[in-house]
Amino acid sequence: MAADDFKRRDLFRVTAGGLLVAGLGHAETPVFFTKEEFAVVDELMETIIPIDAHSPGAKAAGCAAYTDRQLAESGDEEEKKLWRDGMKALQDRAHTKFDKSIAEITPAQRVLILEEIAKNETDPKTAGETFFNRLKHATAFAYYSSSIGIHKEMEYKGNVYLQEFAGTEVK
Repeated sequence: MAADDFKRRDLFRVTAGGLLVAGLGHAETPVFFTKEEFAVVDELMETIIPIDAHSPGAKAAGCAAYTDRQLAESGDEEEKKLWRDGMKALQDRAHTKFDKSIAEITPAQRVLILEEIAKNETDPKTAGETFFNRLKHATAFAYYSSSIGIHKEMEYKGNVYLQEFAGTEVK
């Protein structure tokens, strides 16, 4: 009986957290990140999945808010440190190269910084390079778990009746 209670509570917590993030998007007050860190993550995620003619980007999907909630609820202190150290490394890089913060530089300048730290993506050696992997995966997961990613970007319609199977011709 206690195990069922625990599962039920977990379900309510996860559902409520998901609805909160979906309803508030990126305008909410961060829980894990500082306001400055949240702005940095929001801009970096939008750089990875920007708005285009087909669908809204990571900001509209609330990717930073989702990641903020995930980290706030996580007990993994090493993961939290990795995010903070990675953001600091990128902030330092932006200040060194452009004398501005990540949130203040242009989208093209953010792309340059991300390209630099993505070079060793398969074998990261620095905090920034390790952070890039986490950032990229968190962005993709949050985006493609959102209504925008699922319905607008991927155009998922759900279970629908097909008049005919539109398969591939095999010769």
